[in-house]
Amino acid sequence: MSTIEQTINPTKGKIPLTRRIAELMQEKGDGFTIRGFATRLGISREYLRLMLSGERNLSPAMLEKIAQGLGVSLERLHQLDTAKSQMELSKLLDRHRRTKVMLMQALDLATVIVKLARGATERGFALNNLGRVQFLQAKYDEAHGTWSRALVYAQQLHAQFDEKHLLHLVTANLMLTSTIRKEYSNIEEILQVVEQAFPDNSQVMGISFYTRMKMQEDRGDMKQAKEHAYRSLEFFEQTNNGNHIGKALYNAAYYEYILGNYEKSAKLLSSALKHVLPYEDVLVQVVKNYVKSLMKLRDYDTAIQVVEEYTEVVKEYPEYAAKLKIMYSVAVDDPSYAESVINDATLSASVRYIASKCLTEYYYLKGDAVTAMRYYEKVRIYSSTKSEYLDEEEL
Repeated sequence: MSTIEQTINPTKGKIPLTRRIAELMQEKGDGFTIRGFATRLGISREYLRLMLSGERNLSPAMLEKIAQGLGVSLERLHQLDTAKSQMELSKLLDRHRRTKVMLMQALDLATVIVKLARGATERGFALNNLGRVQFLQAKYDEAHGTWSRALVYAQQLHAQFDEKHLLHLVTANLMLTSTIRKEYSNIEEILQVVEQAFPDNSQVMGISFYTRMKMQEDRGDMKQAKEHAYRSLEFFEQTNNGNHIGKALYNAAYYEYILGNYEKSAKLLSSALKHVLPYEDVLVQVVKNYVKSLMKLRDYDTAIQVVEEYTEVVKEYPEYAAKLKIMYSVAVDDPSYAESVINDATLSASVRYIASKCLTEYYYLKGDAVTAMRYYEKVRIYSSTKSEYLDEEEL
């Protein structure tokens, strides 16, 4: 039994050409203030200010002059030289299935775009996309480092333009890699940035408290983790997003279960079911843990009902179907279901181990020592309670 990750979907951002010019000027340093750059261009400070504010049109001739003054080509100024690469990268990142070759292509594209990027916005989004590729390649340390570099630009844009989009993406990604890596050295700084910048964004705040939850879990403080799980749930309930709400209910139920509050766990998971019905990958996890909590409560009738109700859905997920069969065996007092799991060579060793342990307990409590020992030999473990198999983390 474990928690479920909360994530966001990345999107792209665009800026006006005038702001692009302003960002390139700033990147060039102190010599490129409005006054200094106007002098370089041979125009008045006010004329340049009006163009950058959008109050005067930028003529093609003036644009070429500005590009030369900034030391970039017109193509680079308009980002036309990377448009094709950016489009190809976006297609690769947006695919539901990606091969290793595709990810290698994406890495090459993202790396080139980062090298060519100029200005805070382009650099920030380029680094964010590079981090996404590294993340998909399971290079979590590299992705975290790349997103940490992107955070510098995201904070700069937030401070100067009150631009929060990149900050939203990057901080969410950093929270994700922190929990995956179980490394929280700079997480408080990131969480403070998030909670100060997005106090009214329920989704972002929900992810923030999810991160605090995982941090406390990894530190072994399950009670504190549970408190953060409920805070995360409070925020996600404000989003009206069934997927997020269902996951948050699942996570709160996980800590209630770990702390021995099986009735609360079952109640939360029962509530989660209606939210996650459209999301089968989450639904099967909720169903499995709901049955697990019911088994701890010895509410076998409800457990049987739930297993039978969702059998067809869970059938598409063999490992989860197998785990439900194990518990169903005990609930209906029929070892054949768990036996079928043990005999299914297509299933993982861990789930077959749990089935063997379950039947060891089952036959021991039935007084059939010979059969119990047969399963004991398979798992090298012996149990004196009917529900110890339910405490297996893999179940």
